[in-house]
Parts: sequence; structure tokens; C-alpha cells
Amino acid sequence: MCPWIENPYSLTSWWKMEKFAAANFYDLTRFLSYAQVYFRQQREKYGEDARMGPSTHDSQTEHSFIVKIERACKELDLKISLRCVQRISYQTNHGATYTEAIEAAEQLERTISWEMEDKLFMYVPPDRAALYNQSEMFGLDVNAKFPTIQYDMVEAGNCYATGRCTAVVFHLMRIMETAVQEFGKKLGVALVNEKNWHNILDEINREIGKLPAGPSRVDMAQASANLYAVKLAWRNEVMHPKDTYTLEEADNLIRQVKIFMEQLAKL
Repeated sequence: MCPWIENPYSLTSWWKMEKFAAANFYDLTRFLSYAQVYFRQQREKYGEDARMGPSTHDSQTEHSFIVKIERACKELDLKISLRCVQRISYQTNHGATYTEAIEAAEQLERTISWEMEDKLFMYVPPDRAALYNQSEMFGLDVNAKFPTIQYDMVEAGNCYATGRCTAVVFHLMRIMETAVQEFGKKLGVALVNEKNWHNILDEINREIGKLPAGPSRVDMAQASANLYAVKLAWRNEVMHPKDTYTLEEADNLIRQVKIFMEQLAKL
């Protein structure tokens, strides 16, 4: 349990969001439209009683449309629509007329429309989308040095991408719990998490002051300065976060925690 945060559980653990590109839906409607136009053209060309099937010279084109529509339905998780596509595929291979194919395609279009009404899509701006499911948000060195923070790091990026700013802070503070303890170990001092920022920084700086002059002391001092920057980004003297955070505040805290973690990984 993280003593800095009253709720030890992820604010996003109960929901799951799949990455989705609007191009998937665009491709589905485009392929379906092409198929409907194609079926009508074939009916006009060969007559109302003309039948589809593997023996026809246009079967490869027909099969291509069906495969593309089927793939798009799978990507969008449209289970009922997928069954409609499979029905069209069956009709194609068993000599259905183009009129029957047109009717089946129209039914598929209605089914897709009904199913899409039950889907919730969220638009994520490109600058925030870059952090979604980002397993290297803090860099390879941090990943290698602190593998236990991987979950919270990815979730912090996911929450930021979807605009759940307070949840971003929750995950970052779980990361900082690990980081501060590790920093304390390097200085040979136990940093108790219930202490406020002021006390922790005082202890750190006191121990750094005991180090002999040299590169190691300089690096430790820089890490302490970066930790102070995290404290300022959090904007709270006592080790309890405020109720809510804005997108700007969450973005700033991500940047500051990243800088601190990169520095800590080098110590």
C-alpha cells in the first residue's frame, strides 16, 4: 500500500480502453460502399438472375471485398456484423444472386449502424496520444533500473492521454515512493514516506553535505534539486495530494518525475 495516497488502487483498474484509429471505421464503410456499388454493377451487367460463386471470373474481386469488410469488423469488435459478413461469404461461395448479395449488404449496413450505437469512441489529441501505452516514457535506463515502476509509468501515460489528470498524479506518486526510498538507500538514510517534503529534502541535503567533494556529491545534489522540482510540481508541502489536478499540472509533473527518475537511474 502506498501511504502517500489514501486509495491504494488504480483509478483506472476497472476500465479498459482499446486503441482505435478512426481509419478502421472509415475503411469499413468504404469497403462496404464499394461492395454495394460493385454488386449492383454486376447485376446490371449480367442480369437479375446472375449468380455469384467461385467459378465466376469476378470471384476474386468479390472475395477481396468480403475479406476486407470481415477484417474491419473484427478490428472494431462488431460481432453481429461479422456474422452478417460471414453469411455473405457463404452466399458468394454457394451461388447466390447479386440481388441477394445486395440485400445482404444492405442488411449488413443496418447491422453495423445498430452495433456502432453501442460503441463509445474517444478522440485523443496527437500530443497526448503519444503517451498512450508508452512503455518507455521515462527511457530505457529507467526501465532497466526500476522495473517495478513499469505498470504505474504506463498507466500514468494512459491516464494523461485520456484526460484523467488526477489519476496521472496517483500513479506518479506511487513511482515516487519507490524512487525516494531508492534515493535514501544510496545516501544511507531511511526516508519515511509519512514525512512531508520539507523533512525529506532536509534529510537528503544533510546527508549530501556529509559527502566528500567530487562528482558523486555533485550528482547527488543535482538529484536533490530535481526532487525539489517534483515537490514544486506537486504543489503541496505535506505528503497528501490535493483533490484534483489540471492537464497542465499533470503534464508538468510527468516532466519533472521523468527528469528525476533519469537522474536517479544514473546514480
